[in-house]
Amino acid sequence: MQSKIDISLPKVLVLGTGGTIAGVSTAHPAQAGYRAGALDIAALVAAAPGIEQLANLQAEQIASIDSKDMGAAVWVQLAGRIRDGLQQGDVAGCVVTHGSDTLEETAYFLHCVLPAGKPVVLTAAMRPATALSADGPRNLYDAVQVAACLQARGLGVVCVLHGRIHSACDVSKAQPTAVDAFSSGERGPLGFVGVQGVQITRQLPSQPPGPLPQTPWQPPRGSWPRVELVHSHAGADGAVVRALMQASQSGDPSHKLAGLVVLGTGSGTVHEQLQTALDEAEAAGIRVAYASRVGALSGGDFDGLNAIKIRIRLMLELAAATG
Repeated sequence: MQSKIDISLPKVLVLGTGGTIAGVSTAHPAQAGYRAGALDIAALVAAAPGIEQLANLQAEQIASIDSKDMGAAVWVQLAGRIRDGLQQGDVAGCVVTHGSDTLEETAYFLHCVLPAGKPVVLTAAMRPATALSADGPRNLYDAVQVAACLQARGLGVVCVLHGRIHSACDVSKAQPTAVDAFSSGERGPLGFVGVQGVQITRQLPSQPPGPLPQTPWQPPRGSWPRVELVHSHAGADGAVVRALMQASQSGDPSHKLAGLVVLGTGSGTVHEQLQTALDEAEAAGIRVAYASRVGALSGGDFDGLNAIKIRIRLMLELAAATG
């Protein structure tokens, strides 16, 4: 879908993937029992009054899923379409509508594989489109404002929700039901968007730390390296790690374990019995990275990233290493 063109306005590519923002329900209240991803991106754009005054919009549907079902196949498709779109000289930026559950994962993946430059903005909603006071139209409107804004260039991928602009590196879903569900923790948002327009209040490195995948990034030729999350907790004995290692030896390539991300207690500490199993995994050639179940840790190869984003980073690094 291409909006009516006003040559005085920037052009923004808007990609739909489904989620609550495109959800529909006949129940009352409409927040209950809705079907995610029911509306297409053209309907979402049409439901945001005045959005056509911000930019010339080129809207395309990439997927129509509940974001709990998001996976690498859609990530790769998104990355390719965004890269192609932003290479067009008349495109100022890109917006992706997404479900809230895995928004931070998709955002961080795209942040790692896309070059910093033109804005790439993800947005979502906590209420379906048919809900009373649905939050999706305003979030989409704000996201287009940011994507069309010169100030937002060079920030890497950002998420715009509830009037806040979050870095893909920092953002996480911190509340399961509230409209103001997303947080950037102690670092805080990059800026705000509202009646005063777009305000960027802090900068950050536009690419994640550590060695980057090849540029331009290409997806792995085969299957993605399997990286799993393991929790340390009272009584953690390493049985889960050993079960994963045993499954890895089954001969099924999809079960082959390449990495583990450990959510340690406190500052990343791990139960001694679990640590023994992790040492066995490392000796078997499995990459092990440490995080905290409390929040992001400072320092090391994954400075400031939570466990979910470390998993994505590790997948990318392992994929790059194996070609």
